[in-house]
Amino acid sequence: MPMMSKREVIWRHLLVGAREGRRGWPSVTALAEELGIAISTTHRSLAHPLEIGALDLSPLGGLRVLDPVRLLALFAAHRHVQRDLVSKSWAAMAATEIEAAAVLAGATLGGFGAVVAHLGVNRIADYSRVLIYGRLDLSFLPKAPEGDGTEVWVAEPDPWLRLYGPVTPLVQAWADLFSMPGWQAARFVEALDPREVTGIDQPVLLV
Repeated sequence: MPMMSKREVIWRHLLVGAREGRRGWPSVTALAEELGIAISTTHRSLAHPLEIGALDLSPLGGLRVLDPVRLLALFAAHRHVQRDLVSKSWAAMAATEIEAAAVLAGATLGGFGAVVAHLGVNRIADYSRVLIYGRLDLSFLPKAPEGDGTEVWVAEPDPWLRLYGPVTPLVQAWADLFSMPGWQAARFVEALDPREVTGIDQPVLLV
């Protein structure tokens, strides 16, 4: 079943680390072991970010995230959230109600709802699409005709997503919205400063 690639999983993990103030790993091996991903796969995944200067790798300094904003742009440009979808449907319920029910059912909240969860409030725009990671029985949702009510996207979660809690990391929510059509998604992406999304102003901890 399609899901986020290991390359994107690694980029996400680096971005989450940068947002939390962690910009360094002793080696590529250390990063690979932390995620349980093959060293060869990890090396290949770092080639493009190294090429554009988003990362640096040296024998003495280890692996460093030099430019998380550029890495976020690369992540968003490669993200194809619709490839990960297992279903699309329409429900006659408000987006926030569907999101609350999904989280209670054990799903991971993505997209608009994840951004609102991270910000604690929605002052950007109303939205009528919900992105949920996790296989759920949505038969309890009252059906709505296509194009009416709230559109519900259900995506296959990657095995590492559970590391980050009940909502996707803000960096992934931004990248997912970047890959979605519609003015609401565009409004959310424009409203979120990539410097704040990546925590670029946070204190840096090089390990």
